Amino acid sequence: SVKSTSDIYSPLSGKIVEANEKVVESSKLINASPEKDGWLFKVKFSSQDEVDKLLDEAAYTKLIEESDH
Repeated sequence: SVKSTSDIYSPLSGKIVEANEKVVESSKLINASPEKDGWLFKVKFSSQDEVDKLLDEAAYTKLIEESDH
């Protein structure tokens, strides 16, 4: 397997307030449990307007299904 790193881009501005040390110890958690134990960091968002513009899971799924990819 190939291990690599890359930048993380966010649609929201803010400040990282916590990093997940479990992922530092075991990077496999990112793929094995992305919605539970594999989170990377917690962010304090600087703009509620940015948060309000995000799609929820159902809207994002619909967008992907309707797109030509």
